[in-house]
Amino acid sequence: MTMTLFEELGVEYKEVDGILYPILSVDEAEYNLADIGKYGWMWLRYMEENEPSEYRHMARTGQLRKQAEAVNEEAYERLDNIEAAWLKKHMTGKKKTFMEQLHLLNQARAMAEEIVINEIVFKCR
Repeated sequence: MTMTLFEELGVEYKEVDGILYPILSVDEAEYNLADIGKYGWMWLRYMEENEPSEYRHMARTGQLRKQAEAVNEEAYERLDNIEAAWLKKHMTGKKKTFMEQLHLLNQARAMAEEIVINEIVFKCR
């Protein structure tokens, strides 16, 4: 008697009314995308809209969550590094008022975020 592909892979069957149904299960943690972060979500949306075949392939192979988390982590690391370097360069000199410091912080964040989004988030993996 020849084995089916499912049987060769070790999939178990459940009999219902004389019909055998394969027992297929999915790892729930893999599809729970609630905590992948801001840049992980941006990357997911970008991939879904601009690279649908790659998105579906990663979803089928279970790599989507892991890749989105990696993008989010890389984006935040790069964001912090860019901000720190920019602020180090521009916060020197005369003493600045609170509003001047706040303006520089906001400017650094905006500039760093633009770089991160273009170089990390909107890049295929």
